[in-house]
Amino acid sequence: KNWNQKTNIHSTVKPIQLMEYLIKMVTPKGGTVLDPFMGSGSTGVAAKKNGYDFIGIDMTPEYIEIAKSRIEATEIENKLL
Repeated sequence: KNWNQKTNIHSTVKPIQLMEYLIKMVTPKGGTVLDPFMGSGSTGVAAKKNGYDFIGIDMTPEYIEIAKSRIEATEIENKLL
């Protein structure tokens, strides 16, 4: 299933730009970002968009699928750029 904004049912989606700022502030270049409460994957999108590795964990299957689709879409977009 492909992700789009309308299918993101998570109640606290974080702004990608905020997560990018925070990641760049604390993670060394080429580092790995760990998000143990991944939700719909905003941190993962921000990490992948900026060339970081990402490990995300969540216990809700619906959110995992949303996050997976969002992160994969970001990886594909990066390859096209």
